[in-house]
Amino acid sequence: MQFRSETVTWVQLRGCAVGVALLAALFLALPGRADSGATIATCQARQLNLSTTFYGEAGGQFVQTFTFTNTRYQPCQLRGWPNLNGERVDGRLVRMKSVRVVQVAPGARPFKTVVLFARGAASFNLYGEDWNHLADRRCPSSSSVSISPPGVRAAFSVAAKLPMCGRLYVAPVIAGPTDHDSWSVVWHP
Repeated sequence: MQFRSETVTWVQLRGCAVGVALLAALFLALPGRADSGATIATCQARQLNLSTTFYGEAGGQFVQTFTFTNTRYQPCQLRGWPNLNGERVDGRLVRMKSVRVVQVAPGARPFKTVVLFARGAASFNLYGEDWNHLADRRCPSSSSVSISPPGVRAAFSVAAKLPMCGRLYVAPVIAGPTDHDSWSVVWHP
């Protein structure tokens, strides 16, 4: 009887070890994990779509959220800040002045690697002034914006009416279709 009891215990332990191994494998495959993109290639422009999502104004400031969506079945990753290449204002391309910001506690890593599986999304916020305080009037607006995903040279042109009062502040990409953090701090590497 005792031999049978030890055998059952060993089988139970082996089954438990298999269950733990399966749970660990599932955890490692979760999207948006900070280091889960180590073997996943950087997203390429041909597999992404860029769209505007949330827009808001308050107290002379605006925030515009942009969302990258993976349109392919192959996963890819984005890491860091997108590049703002220019805006169309009055039909001409205008160079944009941008400042990188972070939305994390002081001392924390400024961004995480975001893994986009099929139809997965990553978003970022763009901030700036919407009122020219010196002239006491609204700022002129752009008709479109040219943006490159982090680590990608190709740029997307997306229709966006953004106030052009000077510097724009850009946050790094985060996992998900919207960036719920409405605060930011200028990033100092």
